[in-house]
Amino acid sequence: MALGKTWYAPLVLTSSRVSFGMHADLGQWFFAACSSLSFGTGVVALDALCTKRGLPFPEELHPDVQLMADLAPGVAHRAGVPLAGYLVAEALTGLRMGDRTIARELSAYLGSEESLRRLRAIHRDLKETTKQARRSLSDATGVDTVVALQAQADKMMVDDVAATLTAFSKGNILSGAQTVSAVLGASKVARTVIYVAPGPGFGTAIRLEAPETGRALCESIELPGLGLEAVRELRKKLHAVLESDERRKTVRDKAVREAHAAVGDAFWKPLLTAWPELAGGRIALVPLGESVLLPLYTAPVDGVPVCGLTDLTVAPSGNALMFASAWPRPSQIEPLVVADPWYHDGVGGVPIPFTVPEARQVAAVHGVSPVILRGQEEEVSENGTDRLRGLLWSPASPGGTSPVPQDLARRMSAANLVHLAGHGLLDAMNPLESAVLLGRPLPLSALLEHDLCRGTTVVLSACHLAGIGTRLPGEQLGFPAALLAMGASSVIAALWSVPDSQQTVQLMSTFHEELTRGKPPSAALGTAVAQAASSGARPTAWGPFTHFGA
Repeated sequence: MALGKTWYAPLVLTSSRVSFGMHADLGQWFFAACSSLSFGTGVVALDALCTKRGLPFPEELHPDVQLMADLAPGVAHRAGVPLAGYLVAEALTGLRMGDRTIARELSAYLGSEESLRRLRAIHRDLKETTKQARRSLSDATGVDTVVALQAQADKMMVDDVAATLTAFSKGNILSGAQTVSAVLGASKVARTVIYVAPGPGFGTAIRLEAPETGRALCESIELPGLGLEAVRELRKKLHAVLESDERRKTVRDKAVREAHAAVGDAFWKPLLTAWPELAGGRIALVPLGESVLLPLYTAPVDGVPVCGLTDLTVAPSGNALMFASAWPRPSQIEPLVVADPWYHDGVGGVPIPFTVPEARQVAAVHGVSPVILRGQEEEVSENGTDRLRGLLWSPASPGGTSPVPQDLARRMSAANLVHLAGHGLLDAMNPLESAVLLGRPLPLSALLEHDLCRGTTVVLSACHLAGIGTRLPGEQLGFPAALLAMGASSVIAALWSVPDSQQTVQLMSTFHEELTRGKPPSAALGTAVAQAASSGARPTAWGPFTHFGA
C-alpha cells in the first residue's frame, strides 16, 4: 500500500479488523495495537484512492472506522505504545469532512520555508529516536515485544515526515490525513496536545509534545470515569434538560453544574494529577468521538473553570490545529458585528432582544457601528424563565426584503473579527444545513462557498452551533471545523442553549475587551468565562462556550 498498490486496502481492512477484535477480546494488547496500525494504514490508503478518483470514502466502512477510533487509543495505552494510538486516531479522524475541506491548504502551508524548516528539525529528532529504539530492539528476544512495536510506530512517523518533505521538494500536493500534522501544530503554537478518547469501560488521554520540548513524543494515561457509557449518559442527561422545552432557570443551571462536576472529576482531575505541570500551561484538546460534545473547556478545577487556569483550546484534529496555527493574527482588527433580535415568520421562534445591546456593546469596544437586522426590540425583564438563542426545528424561510445571506457571507470574508448574535439552528442529520438566523438562514453550506481572511476570529453567539453531525458516527462536521477550514484561526461557539440575557451580553463584552488588551482569543475567552463564574453569573450563560482552533 505504501508503494501505491491500494487494491490491498480492503483486504487489509478486513483482516486487521478481525485480528484486532480477537486480540482485544483476549487482552492481547500488543497484537491488537499492531492490528489497529494496519487498519489505520488501510484507511489512509483507501481514502487517498477515493480522493484521487473523486469518490467519497465508502459509507459502509464508517461504523468500523468509528469502532476502531473508539478502541485503538485505549489498546495502545495498555500495550505501552501510546504513539500507536495517536497514529491511528489522527489517521481515522482525517476522514472527517472538516479535515477534508482543508486539504486545499496543505500545499501552501507545508510549502512555506518555516514549515519545511520545522519538518526537517522534527525529522532529525525522530530519526535519532528511531536509532535508539533499534539499539534496544537488538537486545529483544523477538518481534512480538513492546520495544518492537514502539520502533515500528517511530519508523512510521519518520517515514511520514520524510515522504512529506520529499513530495513537497518535488512540488507535489498531498491529500488526506498526515500523521505529522499534530506534531507540527504543537511545535508551531507551543501547546501540549491531548487526545481525549472515550472507550468501552474506560477512557484514554494521549499526550503529544513537540520534539523541541525534550519530553517523550507520546505519553498516555487511563481515565476510568470517561468510558463511552459514562459520556453517553452525561450527554443524555444534559440533552433531556437543555434541549427540551424546560425553561426554568434552576433546573437548567443544576443540569450544567452536574455536567461540569462530572467532567472535572472524570477528565481534568486525573489528567492534572498525572501531569501537574500542565496547570497554567498551553493545551490543545483533540476530543475523539462523542467527547467533543462535553464541556471540556469550562469544567471546573478546584472551583474555577479550567479555561481560566490554562490557555486552553479545542481542535477537531491535528490537521485542524496545524492549519489554524498557520496564519498570523492580524495586526489591525477589522470587525463585523451583526445581530438579529427576531426571526421573522419562524416556526417556534421567539424574540431575543438582548442580541441588540450585545451587538452595540461589542461594536463600541472596537469603535465601529453594528449591523442590526430588523431592529425589533422589546423590554424583557429577568424572570424565572429563559429565552434561548436557538430553535428546536427548522423554521419556514421568510420573504420580504430581508438581507440575502450570501451578501452577509461576502461581508464576513472582508473582516478579520466576526461577531454574530442571533438564533442558532443545528441540523444534526444534515450538518451543512445548520444555520445562524440573520435576516434569513445563513447555512454552513452557504458559508463554505466563501473564504475567510486568514487568521480571522469568528464568534457565534447563538445556541447549539458548536454541535456536530450525527448521521455518520463521530463525524466532526459542523461550524467550528468548517470555519477553521475556511481560514479562521479561532472559532467561539456554544455546545448547547444560550440564554438571551444581560449575563450573556456581559460575557461577550468582556471577551472583546480582553482582545483589545492584546490577549489571544483562547485566553480572552478563558478570562471572560472565569470572571463570569466568579461574579455569580449563571452557568448556562458561560458554560456552553468553547474556543476552537489555535
